[in-house]
Amino acid sequence: MLWLHSDMKRCFQGEDVFQEIFAREGKVVRHKEGRKTFRFEFEGKAYYAKAHAGIGWSEIFKNLLTCKWPVIDASNEWHAIRRLNQVGVPTAELVGYGARGWNPARRQSFVLMRELKEQVELEAFFLHMGGLKGRRRMALKRQLIQKVAEMTRHLHGAGINHRDLYLCHYQIEDRDWEQWSAEQPVKVVLLDLHRAQKRSTVPRRWLIKDLGALLYSSMDKGGNNGDILTFVEAYSGSTGREFLSTHRELCRKVIARAQAFCVKHHGARLDRPGSIIKI
Repeated sequence: MLWLHSDMKRCFQGEDVFQEIFAREGKVVRHKEGRKTFRFEFEGKAYYAKAHAGIGWSEIFKNLLTCKWPVIDASNEWHAIRRLNQVGVPTAELVGYGARGWNPARRQSFVLMRELKEQVELEAFFLHMGGLKGRRRMALKRQLIQKVAEMTRHLHGAGINHRDLYLCHYQIEDRDWEQWSAEQPVKVVLLDLHRAQKRSTVPRRWLIKDLGALLYSSMDKGGNNGDILTFVEAYSGSTGREFLSTHRELCRKVIARAQAFCVKHHGARLDRPGSIIKI
């Protein structure tokens, strides 16, 4: 399969697109497990390419033996971004996709995306909140938490689980926040969907992992009871205390998953962010 936006048709006119993408040089931002992500320019505009060259049978078997579904090509990201576009979740803009080859260990594929304006990861942004203080700081924080919760609700409602749903994959435009007022809406985008899975509904196991990853990545960002209630209410559409009471077992498992991430990445459990989730 090969699909190119008109810009990319001009960029690769008369060429073997696969050969050109895998040979093209640019600023490499990641090169891991048979996947290279790099930045390139065309007609004064910047784009990102994620080129999958195949991960090999050893990597496929290693994933399967550890009960992980291997990412063998760019189709996960292609399908996930298109689905998020349908349900109104801001994400990258696709300008190209291609896949060829039947051998899953050597399958070639790619996705091409427009470069977004300079972005800041929310995991870092929550530590300084753009330098804002007082009521404006609290208003921005509340708006961002609601935005992340709504985007996560639509993500899961569309049958997609991210598999790496840390706050760093939610990003916000870098700007002068001293000029911001509470009446101005903020735009958050969700990125790095190469491991995403799409089904009719998200299995409970993967729902817990996504929410656990979000909770874990917020644990040392100054979260409190009010922040948790804000997220839960925007995510569930019900009052926070009602959801925490009705879905007590789910909440326990999300907390346990978050603490498992803490042990994995820090070697120890971290304090829970607020007594309200001690259930």
